[in-house]
Amino acid sequence: MAQEIHWQSFSADIFKQAQLEHKPVLLDLGASWCHWCHVMDDSTYNNPQISKYLAENYITVREDQDKRPDLFARYKDYGWPATIIFYEDGREILKNAGYEAPEPFLALLQKAYAAARIMPPAKSGTTSQPYKIKKWSPATATFVRNNFISYLDMKKGGYDMQQRFLEYDGIAYALQQYQTDSLLRRWLRITIPQSYKLNDSVWGGVYQYSTRNGWDYPHFEKILSIQARYIKIYADYYATTKDSSALLQARHILSYLNQFLCSPSGLYYNSQDADLVQGVHAGDYFQLHASERLQQGIPRIDSTCYAKENAQLATALLHLYTAAPNPVYLQKATTILKELEHYYKTPDGGYLHDTAFKTTLTLSDILYTGIAQHSLYKVTANAAALVVSRRCADYILSHFMSSNGGLYSFIPTNKYLPADYSLTENIDACRFFRELAPLAPMYKKAGDEIFGYISSPAVLQNIIAEPGILLAAP
Repeated sequence: MAQEIHWQSFSADIFKQAQLEHKPVLLDLGASWCHWCHVMDDSTYNNPQISKYLAENYITVREDQDKRPDLFARYKDYGWPATIIFYEDGREILKNAGYEAPEPFLALLQKAYAAARIMPPAKSGTTSQPYKIKKWSPATATFVRNNFISYLDMKKGGYDMQQRFLEYDGIAYALQQYQTDSLLRRWLRITIPQSYKLNDSVWGGVYQYSTRNGWDYPHFEKILSIQARYIKIYADYYATTKDSSALLQARHILSYLNQFLCSPSGLYYNSQDADLVQGVHAGDYFQLHASERLQQGIPRIDSTCYAKENAQLATALLHLYTAAPNPVYLQKATTILKELEHYYKTPDGGYLHDTAFKTTLTLSDILYTGIAQHSLYKVTANAAALVVSRRCADYILSHFMSSNGGLYSFIPTNKYLPADYSLTENIDACRFFRELAPLAPMYKKAGDEIFGYISSPAVLQNIIAEPGILLAAP
């Protein structure tokens, strides 16, 4: 039998313990809905050799990335499960993406441990330099557009990548150009119907993505933020094209949310697992009719309600209300925002991510609450909603601005987890401040500064299909 691994939470105290014991720290960062996290638990972390080696040589830490938005912000590029191994002083030895079988994982652990035993001295006197910001130009805009176009799959739809999914900014930019750009119009007409294959035809709800460079091999987890994204996309697509099939898909997603993820408070739960039995692929289960599924049970639901994801859903519902006015959509969005205001707002005007996690405030919870409140104001002219959206904007300016014009993703609470940037959040924040700009010069200034960051050479040289930059341009 495998030795039980002593998992701890990520904190500054972990590294104090590591320095006392002269051991590296392993962080296993996953998600409750993640199939491959379950598989790695069963096949790798339960392996006797692995658990014994970890117990003898490592400080072991496990976190759910949904519950730790600071860790999510820093390590989201590595997918789930992500394995990060640190020197005892908190510097990273390696970052590993995805599932690892026992034998290669043991070799990885041994190699990292050997590196930790000859820990190099920390570099001194190094500071991060502000980005050299250049003025936005037509040539830069053309570069961003061409980068976006280069990823479009004009045969299958979506992006020409191994994983198929919809991103909001790509659809929004194509819709903005719908009447004048025949290529983007054609891409949309291919992409949107193909994306319906990710939608559960029985219960509704969108699977996270499809693999194998096509739309027919979904990963079955249903995550609230993704449901919100697709409702928003389909609502906007219907508003522009009057294609009623998109409106039907949006309504089917909302039906799923109301049946499976709606809490008694009116907030919505975070996710439903990909697996009926954790670690066992559920493809056959999701081929069944509703009654046959219910006979076997339903995949586990994470009943945590997070601020960011609920705010994103409120915004999506307001887009749906604008496209197809139904007072139910407006009522649900209003209820969500009232609940966030009542239970998640901090005394100084920020918002918690989760009422149980109060250690770190993150940009995303405050930003997307502000965006949702401003959306409510635009739809209803509710002056109170405008006041709240401005309060969110002011809080962001007071707590998240950096010297290079960008916004940090979270307020760091210990030196072992320094603040980081999210390009998506900065793009959305730029557009938020652009909308608020007529109200005060400081909002225009903030929008310009953030745009200087997202359009800087240091950022642009690494972009992969980021048309949101074009939507945020002055």
